[in-house]
Amino acid sequence: MTQADFSNIWLISREYAGLAEAGGVKNVACALCEGLVSQKMAVTLFIPRYGCSDFQYTTSYTPDIVPSCRIAIHNNVYTVSFDKAEIHGVSVIFVIHQVFLDKGSVYTYTAQDEQHNPAFLRGTGFQDSLLMDVLFQKAVLEYGLASGSVPDIVHCQDAATALIPAFARCLPEYESFYKDSRFAVTIHNAGPGYHHEFESEQQAKDYTGLPSDVITDAQNGNSIEPYLTACRFAALSTVSPWYAKELVDRENHDTNGLSALFSEKQIVITGITNGIDCNRYDPCSSTSSLLPYPFDPSTGDLGGKYQNRSYFITTYAAEQAHPEQYASFVRTGSLNPEKNGVGVYFCYHGRIVHQKGIGLLAAAAERLLEHRSDIRFILVGQGEAELENILSRLASEYAGRCVYFRGYDRAVSRLATAVSDFIVLPSLFEPCGLEDFIAQLYGTIPVAHATGGLNKIIDGKTGFLYTPDTVDMLYEKLDYLTNDIQKNSRKYRDIIMSAVNYVCGNYAWDTVIKQYYIPFYKRITR
Repeated sequence: MTQADFSNIWLISREYAGLAEAGGVKNVACALCEGLVSQKMAVTLFIPRYGCSDFQYTTSYTPDIVPSCRIAIHNNVYTVSFDKAEIHGVSVIFVIHQVFLDKGSVYTYTAQDEQHNPAFLRGTGFQDSLLMDVLFQKAVLEYGLASGSVPDIVHCQDAATALIPAFARCLPEYESFYKDSRFAVTIHNAGPGYHHEFESEQQAKDYTGLPSDVITDAQNGNSIEPYLTACRFAALSTVSPWYAKELVDRENHDTNGLSALFSEKQIVITGITNGIDCNRYDPCSSTSSLLPYPFDPSTGDLGGKYQNRSYFITTYAAEQAHPEQYASFVRTGSLNPEKNGVGVYFCYHGRIVHQKGIGLLAAAAERLLEHRSDIRFILVGQGEAELENILSRLASEYAGRCVYFRGYDRAVSRLATAVSDFIVLPSLFEPCGLEDFIAQLYGTIPVAHATGGLNKIIDGKTGFLYTPDTVDMLYEKLDYLTNDIQKNSRKYRDIIMSAVNYVCGNYAWDTVIKQYYIPFYKRITR
C-alpha cells in the first residue's frame, strides 16, 4: 500500500483555524489539512459557512461550484448550495444554508444573540444544533454526488460529523457512490456536553432516516450516540494514546457511560497525540508569535519574555490601562507594575468550563492570593457564565494581583501565556491539551493534573504533574513552585529549555503526520 492509494482525502469539520474558530478541533483540522497537502496529497476541507466565518486568508472564492441540492430532514426540505475557496493550499468547500449563516458562533449563542432573544443564553448550545449537524453531514455526501468526486478517505472530526460513515453505508442514495471510500472518525472530546446525541430512538430516526437496527445499536440509556453509530462503519481515533485508554475503560465516569459501552463492544480506538506547528508560535519571530519582543527559550534567552511582561501589564493589565478599546474582551481586576522584579506569575488560558477544573483553580488561587503577596494570576477565556462570574469576583477582590480577561483575542491570549512563569491546567479530564504545548514554546512551564493527554508532560523535566486533582493538592503544588523558582532559577531555566526542544523534536505536526497519521490511513484502506 502506498500513499498514492489514498491521495484524495476529505476532512470534515465544524471549525477550522483562520475560518471559524471555537475549540481545539480548529487547530487539529488546520494542521492536518496543511500537513497532508505538504505530503503532496489532495485535501478538501468541508465546513459550514457561518455568519462569523472569516475570509481574510482565503483565495479563489467561487460561489455555487456545483448545483444546489435538496435534503429532507424531519418532514422539511432544505436547499443547500456549495461555494469553493482555497486557504494555504487546502481546497475548501463551504456548505451554505441560512441555518448556518444566522450563527454568530460555531456551537453556542453569543452575548448579541441573548440581547436579541433572552431565550438564547450566552454560552449555551444552539436550539437547532441537531438540524445543523445532520444537514451539514448529508450535504457533504450530496456534494460528492453533485461533483462526481469520490474520496479515498473521509476523515470526520468529532461527534458533529460522526454520522457521515453511517449515512454513506446505510442510506441507499449514497451506498453505491461511496462503496470504495474509507471512513475515520476522530474523538476530540467525549465528555458530557460534547456527544451531539439524540434524546431518543424516535428523534434519531426522524432526523437521520437511518435503519432501526443501526439506531438501536447506538443506544446509551435513552440517548442515541453518533460515536456508537460510527464505530460500526469507521475506524475510530482520538487525540492521545492516554485518552484512547481512558475511552475504553469501563470505570471512566467522565463520558456519560460511553466508555463502558466502548469497552463492552470491544471497540478499538487509535490514540495519536495532536501535534503543534512550532513555527506558528516561534517566539524568536514577532510576526509568527504575535509577541512585541522576541526571545529564544530553546537557548535560555528569556530577556524578551520579561520585556513582554512589562508591555502586557502597561498596555492591558494595569489599573490605568484602557483595554476597553479592545472589543473582543472585557477586563476585570488588574495587575500592579512590579516592584524590584518581585512576583511569580501563573496564568490560565482556555475555555471557562467545568471540564477544565476552573472551580479548583479559583479556589486554590484565592487561598494563595490570601496568604502570599509575591504571586500574580492572569486568567483568560470565556465559556460558562457561572464560572466566568467566579473568576470576575476573584479578580475584583484581588485587583492589583489578579486580572481576568473574558473573551478572546489571539494576540492578548498568547501574550498572557508568554509573560507568565507557569500555566496552570487543572483539567478534570483532558483528551490531549494544546495549551501546555503553546506555553512550553513560550518558555512558560505547565503545571497540570496527570490526566489524559496532559501526561505527555514529563514530570520535573518539561513541566510538573500532580494528582489527585483537589484544591489542597493544587494549592500545595503552586505554593511549593512559588518558593522553589525563586530559590533555584537555574533549575527552571533548564526545564524551559528542555521543554521547548522536546516539543519541537517530538510533536511537530510533520513528524506526527508521517509517523502516525499516514500509517493510520494505510491501515484503514487495506
